Amino acid sequence: MTYPHDYVTEAITTHAVPVQLDNTKPENAAVLARIHHIWTPDVRIWNDAGDELYRFDGFLPPAEFVARLLCGFAMAHLREKRFDRAERLYLEVLRNYSTAYAAPEAQYYLGVTRYRSDPESDELLTQWANLRSRYPESEYRVKQSFKDLPD
Repeated sequence: MTYPHDYVTEAITTHAVPVQLDNTKPENAAVLARIHHIWTPDVRIWNDAGDELYRFDGFLPPAEFVARLLCGFAMAHLREKRFDRAERLYLEVLRNYSTAYAAPEAQYYLGVTRYRSDPESDELLTQWANLRSRYPESEYRVKQSFKDLPD
């Protein structure tokens, strides 16, 4: 199980107010129907207004879970234009979870974050070049490929 690990709990409680709904209890049925819940775990990151900013579902081992969760929190910050916070979390994923499934996502969006923060910077292409070299077979490399970079 993923949640009992201290570093998983710390990642959750450092960045969010966790809410857990038991999908077997009738009193939770309306909320679960509203969010179109289909599988567990079903992780949603919402802002204070209740807007969904990121989601993922299905079991992940602890390190993979934390990497994905940190990408989710980073995306939430990016969507709300808190670029410095997003950048710190994407860098944390790349530094501490560089082989995780979420690492290419972090590399991709680190470039996007830096571009959104400073459109005059060359960081988008720099980070996408890093993506190409570090994660050449990833989905995010494919997403980046519309803007092929010179070798």
